[in-house]
Amino acid sequence: MYSTADLRLEAQEALGRVWFVQSLEEIERTDLTLSLRLHIRPALFVQAFLGEWSGSLYFALIEGGRRIFGIDLEGGEWHLHPYGTPDKHEPLPEGLEPRPLLKFLARVEDLLLEYELL
Repeated sequence: MYSTADLRLEAQEALGRVWFVQSLEEIERTDLTLSLRLHIRPALFVQAFLGEWSGSLYFALIEGGRRIFGIDLEGGEWHLHPYGTPDKHEPLPEGLEPRPLLKFLARVEDLLLEYELL
């Protein structure tokens, strides 16, 4: 099972490997939860949250305080919040495992380039 330590390590790896990630900020940590921000530019960042007890994992691309894209794991099922319609839920049967944060960031990279978000 993916742990808060796994998420933290993957985020630190992303900071060194992913060209658009400028900084990493720990928002909140408890024994069973971790919330991180990977900053891209002012007002644009990736928020990641993991709850070990529930097994929930949430990734969101946030711009101007609003989610513009996201992928979540809830109840063992992955779903997508598409760019342009982030309130919509679409099943994502292939998920993002085994390296969910890095796979999410690869999708974010595609969006950043396609929609000129940088």
